[in-house]
Amino acid sequence: MKSLDASLFRNAPRAALAELPGLAKLTAGIALGLNSGLTAWRPAPWRVAPDGVKEDAATGAGAEGRLVRFESERGSLTALLLLDRPATSAVIEVAMGGTGAEPAFEMSGRPLSKIEHGVLRLAQATLARQLTESLGDALMRPFSLFDGEPPGIEVGTGVAQLRFMLNVFGYSGEISLFFSRAELERELDMAGAGAAAAGAMQQRMLQQEVGRSMVSLEVTLGPEMLTLDAIAGLRPGKLIALTATAGSPVTLWSGGVAAYEATLGRTGDRYAVTITTALA
Repeated sequence: MKSLDASLFRNAPRAALAELPGLAKLTAGIALGLNSGLTAWRPAPWRVAPDGVKEDAATGAGAEGRLVRFESERGSLTALLLLDRPATSAVIEVAMGGTGAEPAFEMSGRPLSKIEHGVLRLAQATLARQLTESLGDALMRPFSLFDGEPPGIEVGTGVAQLRFMLNVFGYSGEISLFFSRAELERELDMAGAGAAAAGAMQQRMLQQEVGRSMVSLEVTLGPEMLTLDAIAGLRPGKLIALTATAGSPVTLWSGGVAAYEATLGRTGDRYAVTITTALA
């Protein structure tokens, strides 16, 4: 008999961050939200696209961040919305009326001025509002933006970083959203369970609808024999005497497929059939 060993009780390896179910849909929705938010803030040819995910990553040098919290009936999701220095330069350039015709504005590593800092805060506030809708669409329930100072998250420990490339007027920068991985996994799990429940309900509704659908049946009474002269003399309104009587075998067709064999009969003053054999 093999003795028990602690190795038999090891936890299953943790799934890679990029492999979490629903994460691809979430990042795609966030990218659309960022693009819509920037366009709503200042119309320009913004292009935002997912640029991968990373776990336990530190913030970039010179990056400007804003803590936001998204609330729902089943929990909250805190995030650090962060623009690196090139993305910050792009936002400020567009806010100041840049059109891409002039040389690219390089901010270098200096601190932001009071005006620049205010411009960036306004852009981040617009992005946060738009992300509230994007998260709701991706996670399948409504979220609201928390009005106040949200709790911080310790960047670098159990943190999921979703990265997005920003391009406008020749500028290229990066926007990142840092989430607690535990919170993000919880939200994705709930969204997956909600999607499964919605799919099951949709399947039941479809089955019920199909069950109520009307399907036509055609009854073949059997061949009738007529002479060629009789067929040539057929005209609209001509009566043809049928040889089928009560008890005669008939075939029921549906959609051109023979479905049942039956026998002809009567119910009161109406003809009826009694099904005897299923053919399809």
